[in-house]
Amino acid sequence: MASESKTAVVAALVGNAALAILKGVTAAMTGSAAMLAETCHSLADTGNQILLFVGMRLSQRPPDRARPFGYGMNTYFWSFVVSAMLFTLGGAFSIWEAVHKFIRPAENAASPAAFFVLAGAFVFETMSLGVALHSVASQRRGMPLLRFVRETRDPTLPTVLLEDSAALVSIVVAAAGLGLARLTAEPRWDAAASAVIGLLLIAVASFLAYENYSLLLGEPATAEHEAAIRARLAADPAVRDVVSLTTMHLGPTAVLISARVAFRPELTTVQIEDAVERLEDAVRAAVPGTRRSLIVIEPARPDAARRAA
Repeated sequence: MASESKTAVVAALVGNAALAILKGVTAAMTGSAAMLAETCHSLADTGNQILLFVGMRLSQRPPDRARPFGYGMNTYFWSFVVSAMLFTLGGAFSIWEAVHKFIRPAENAASPAAFFVLAGAFVFETMSLGVALHSVASQRRGMPLLRFVRETRDPTLPTVLLEDSAALVSIVVAAAGLGLARLTAEPRWDAAASAVIGLLLIAVASFLAYENYSLLLGEPATAEHEAAIRARLAADPAVRDVVSLTTMHLGPTAVLISARVAFRPELTTVQIEDAVERLEDAVRAAVPGTRRSLIVIEPARPDAARRAA
């Protein structure tokens, strides 16, 4: 999982850094609000990829006395920061620039250089999106794409995927705005394109912020994983019933799993202890892709066991 996320982030980082320079030079030459919005978009995406790297690196630190459950939540925190950065530096600034250029239009906005840079940017972003989609395909295993984005507990790939998708749409919007400005000799179409780009980025940032906020609060394992855990527990010959199961992700590859199990009454204490160790291994195998699973198997009290019977 980490390798696919890293590949997608690297591809996005390299592409966005190069595009930020090209778009920035073109925006300075033409004064186009849409090109400046695209420059801010690429700058924000470049910074975002760096922050995603920071989150991934920090999350891999082993547990210590200060953080006995590990540092996996770093991924969620820095992904939330990315959504805030995309909202402010990308979306809000694009709208501010649109208002500025609507009042004072740039007469030379729709220059041929702007279209040339946008065409190159479209190629770069398409390649980056292709890498992200390939990385996602290796993880979602036939799951619908929207469902994967909503249910994955690793926010890195969805962030890159949505950023690249928004970038492609923004390039089309910028090209349309500049094209209309050139055809109609009305430079305010350029400002309108910048405003649309800003609104698009704010929408994407808001969605990412909501998803990462939910992860920061603590989300359970997916329904598929919880069902697999219950099945592994119930299949053990020492188990009469699974009384309760509680899970929470402590990071993309770390899950806290707490289960109360009603064991068969004829088992001895030693047999129950052996069964608990066996169940921990079974539960760990039921959640693939996690390097750190904190598993607690608690024998249910006799009254709970009787109710389970």
